[in-house]
Amino acid sequence: MGAGLMTFDTVPGWGLTADGKSAIGPTHGGVIVGKDGTIYTSADKGVIAFSPDGKVTREFPGEPYTKLHDIEIRDEDGTEYIYGARNKNAEGIKFNARDGKIALKLTVAAIAEKSGLRIRRMNPTAITVAPNGDIFLADGYYSNRIFRFDKTGQYLAHFGKKGNGMEQFHTAHGMTLDTRYDPPRLLICD
Repeated sequence: MGAGLMTFDTVPGWGLTADGKSAIGPTHGGVIVGKDGTIYTSADKGVIAFSPDGKVTREFPGEPYTKLHDIEIRDEDGTEYIYGARNKNAEGIKFNARDGKIALKLTVAAIAEKSGLRIRRMNPTAITVAPNGDIFLADGYYSNRIFRFDKTGQYLAHFGKKGNGMEQFHTAHGMTLDTRYDPPRLLICD
């Protein structure tokens, strides 16, 4: 499937349940790979973990794992954590990739309290984590601000707003850090 350098092989039956249905269902999320090769997908129903051959190894269904628009995985002192931007739930989240235990939530209330902004809602689209643990959360479907938190979830700063000028975004939709530079460069798909 595809053409030229963008040619890929499909794997029939990968990610299907025993009855031949998709284990994922509807999704507007992401795919990440853990250090042991586990493949995590975010879907409307939650997060599904697959072995490399496409078998479901564990699931985190329902709240608070639903509607993750973007996900990232990070090894922190030998434990892998999944970070997610929950756009319909107006928060960023961090949870243990092995057992699903919630480690952190980044909420509108926490941002409003510390930032001085009069925000009542948020619709996050992307999340990424710096080498020092700082967390960046993009509110791409509402304010188009990028919020920065320390590794404990304390609000540090924000920038951006709706628009097409410098430091403005039309839809801050995707985000990652380019760690080839010092300091790392924040790359935002707008």
